[in-house]
Amino acid sequence: MKELTYSDIAEMVRNDESRELEVKKTTGELISGMCSGCAFLNSDGGWVLFGITPALKIVGQDVSDSTRQEIAREMRKFAPAIDLVAQYIDVPDTSGKKVIAIWFPAGGAGKAPYTYDGRPYYKIENTTSQMPMEMFEERIKLGNPKKFSWEKTSSESFNSRMISSKTLTEVLNSGINKGRIPKSATSNRNTLARLDHFKLRDEAGNLTNAAIVLFGNDPSRIFGQCKVRLARFEGTTMNEFRDQTVCYGNLFEQYDAVVEFCQKHMYLAGKMELKGRIDTLTVPIDVVREATLNLLVHRTWWSDSRTPSVAIFDDRVEFMNPGAFPVGTTPEDFIKRPHSAPINPTIAEVFFKSGVMEGWGRGLLNIVTECKSAGLPTPEFETIPDFVCLTIRFKEPLKPHLSGEKENGGVNGGVNGGVNGGVTTLTGSIKSVYDVILLNPGFNTNQIAEHLHRSISTIEKQIAALKNLDAIEFRGAPKTGGYYAK
Repeated sequence: MKELTYSDIAEMVRNDESRELEVKKTTGELISGMCSGCAFLNSDGGWVLFGITPALKIVGQDVSDSTRQEIAREMRKFAPAIDLVAQYIDVPDTSGKKVIAIWFPAGGAGKAPYTYDGRPYYKIENTTSQMPMEMFEERIKLGNPKKFSWEKTSSESFNSRMISSKTLTEVLNSGINKGRIPKSATSNRNTLARLDHFKLRDEAGNLTNAAIVLFGNDPSRIFGQCKVRLARFEGTTMNEFRDQTVCYGNLFEQYDAVVEFCQKHMYLAGKMELKGRIDTLTVPIDVVREATLNLLVHRTWWSDSRTPSVAIFDDRVEFMNPGAFPVGTTPEDFIKRPHSAPINPTIAEVFFKSGVMEGWGRGLLNIVTECKSAGLPTPEFETIPDFVCLTIRFKEPLKPHLSGEKENGGVNGGVNGGVNGGVTTLTGSIKSVYDVILLNPGFNTNQIAEHLHRSISTIEKQIAALKNLDAIEFRGAPKTGGYYAK
């Protein structure tokens, strides 16, 4: 740690008291200063200076042996124990008065919180406050995820009737097609036996929390935090909604809902080509999928009040999920050298086996690479108390009310406009289904679902909408035929 000089102190004070600096006139406020130090340890780190007036005038204070002993005694009250050093800097033109400076390093996101004299503190802007018990307990669990594994917690009250056989079958079939699940997985019609391919029961045979949020019929009835908030805001602030919804389904249904919501709202102005209008998604679809996977797979679950969200503005999209990066790591670590360190390894493994995600930890690198290829600014990663936010800024602002888009109409708002030569102007998720059929004549429902990484039930609804518009037709036998654009 750098040894400070009076000039360093003067420079720090000139920058004013902030989130990284706390000043006290004398050690008569030592306990208050140590509370602020604890808050620094639990946030981004900072300095506590004694000998500075509230008006930010450097006056120093007398320092005796008892002063030093008192400071050392208070520093021993931090838990876990930490090696703190107090520096004593002479103040010029005074009779031996000194500024006392103590550096409190950032504890690091994902680490168990520090306490001072048995109480945890944290920073709200530049104010020190006692940490709420819920936040304290969640940070303890986040600091030792293996010991406090939410996803592996089980309950005797869970039963197979809570499981969506439809979602389970779709995921098994998708994994079989990807070669990640044996073909025999669907031969047993027993729901619990099918779930065993994903190791979602404890030693006593009880279903785990992971089983419910991954495959539950309505997991939010049991876990209120199992939902995603989705919003399209007007302009660049949260002052006015253009569209908002909440998805309460299981994680695979939430994945589909988030991707479709982004497709619905993030199209730039399109151009006419062939039979329909080709709209360009302002963020590459692969980036949307990777960001959505990060949002759902790497979130924390301990708090009932913290849920993931996706907010779309005219100039950016923000993916925010409760959690933190693994202890001692930063986003740059995963981008520079990709590696897998999921906080929910069971949930991550199920998504891997389903074929929706890879298992090499390349998600953040793929997001950055795809954004660069698309000419977008470098994505921004921000860790705020108990949340991680991924911000992707657009190259061009979104146009208001694209194509006369109706926020709650059609199939997820994806079909708009009138008929032009037999083909409706298409936008959003349904347009991507039409494009796949146009470019891959003869694709069946399963092939389209695999190509777009959507559930079969979702594709079936969108195909039905396209057939009603007379945009596509089915040719061939029911089991071997496929869809063709008209």
